[in-house]
Amino acid sequence: MFKRVIHTIIFFVLFLVASGQTSKKQIQVRNADNLTYDESKNSAKVLSGHVICEHEGALLYCDTAYIYSETNQMIARGNILITKGDSITVTGDRLLYDGKTRIATLERNVKCVEKDMTLTTNLLTFDVGASVANYYNGGTIVNKENTLVSKNGHYYSATKEATFHYDVVLTNPDYKMNSDTLKYKVPTRTSYFLGPSIILSKSDYIYCENGWYDTNKENAAFSKNAVLVTSQQKLRGDSLFYDRTLKYGRAFRNVTMVDTSQKSIIYGDYVEYRELKSEALVTKKAIYARILEEDTVFIAADTLYHRDIDSVNNFLNAFHHVKIFKKNLQAICDSATMNTQDSLMQLFNTPVLWSTNAQATSKIIKVDIGKNKIKGFHLEGKAFLIQQVDSLHNKDKYNQLAGKTIDGIITEDSIRRVIVSGSAEIMYYPKNESKLIGLNKTGCTEIYMWLKKGEMDRVAMKPKTEGNIDPVKDVDIENAKLKGFNWQYSKRPLSRFELHSKPKEGLKN
Repeated sequence: MFKRVIHTIIFFVLFLVASGQTSKKQIQVRNADNLTYDESKNSAKVLSGHVICEHEGALLYCDTAYIYSETNQMIARGNILITKGDSITVTGDRLLYDGKTRIATLERNVKCVEKDMTLTTNLLTFDVGASVANYYNGGTIVNKENTLVSKNGHYYSATKEATFHYDVVLTNPDYKMNSDTLKYKVPTRTSYFLGPSIILSKSDYIYCENGWYDTNKENAAFSKNAVLVTSQQKLRGDSLFYDRTLKYGRAFRNVTMVDTSQKSIIYGDYVEYRELKSEALVTKKAIYARILEEDTVFIAADTLYHRDIDSVNNFLNAFHHVKIFKKNLQAICDSATMNTQDSLMQLFNTPVLWSTNAQATSKIIKVDIGKNKIKGFHLEGKAFLIQQVDSLHNKDKYNQLAGKTIDGIITEDSIRRVIVSGSAEIMYYPKNESKLIGLNKTGCTEIYMWLKKGEMDRVAMKPKTEGNIDPVKDVDIENAKLKGFNWQYSKRPLSRFELHSKPKEGLKN
């Protein structure tokens, strides 16, 4: 970014250093149409008309020059041109060089050119003793690819560092950068941002208040409110690392990544992002949040992998200690996937799903998340659905369904209909209005259950069977459970703030 831009200042500084180091030697006059002495100005040599002076290999052309031999000072005016070999030319309207203080000053329409590089300013000073060049009234550096503008600029020859202050703007065909303070180290070709800074390109936007940019390797690190924005993602963290060539970024601590097209956010303390594939790997308290209607579903895991399939759809993989929370739906498992293309979320490895007062388990749980709301679920392999009869008065009584598969239809965030297929079994407590009649246990091929306000409303079986009802007083609670019964309420996430906390062992509802 700056590896050629800064050369203009460097070569000009080297010229001034050379002049300052030999300041004890007198300036030689090569040519002048007129030469007089001005007694009123300390016997200054007054040169005019096609003036050419030489000082240690550097040539000075101007219209008029005043040379003060005693004080080793020179003032030049009009069409000033300074050349040193073939490397650099400097032009301006006025030049003052003081050999005692070793400070050179160029004023008005100052232009310094080195090959295709040009520095323009109205006032440029150089402290030869401290090897520091400065401009304070605005300066512009231009080459074929870059234009840098700032109010103040400083170059430190001893450390080969350049610093630009106030309204710093760098324009490049690929990006534009605005900064409050910019520091550049010549040997490493690295820029340092020391204030609010913005880098804007056709494909991304970067903001930070502190950071660095290696112009040789095209990679950078940003901190203090660092933000990286692409066409589909917005990545924020305490610190960001970004490789512009590879389009690869990393974010550390308090990271958020917003997918604007899908209304989703990923949280974590470490994120790797690959812009070309639009994919991210998130670890350390990783959480995915997606807005569904007026609610939000949160998915937490040790590791999250997120990828945009296209401009509309995305894919999520969650690995290890997965927890899911939505106001009326929660789940746990060891791995999960979610694909907005087919609106399907799948839970693997001992998954458990809860909705209101019901719990579902099976080998695999599939949830139809829809485009804006959850529509239903499918339990596959050793499917088991448990519904607590009455959490207040009958904590130990459960309606139970088991079979090869169970399908549930969800409306307004509540389970409204359940279908059990294959070796279907049911154990439930029928009611007479609000009073329990007893316990019914039966088996059949298929079972259909309808629920109302979270409670069982009616049941149908295929082939039709009535089963046997044991009176409530005769029910043995310990034996009133189907094979595979495992009520796991203590593992249920109760809020999104508990997604990365350990379950409270032994907790009962």
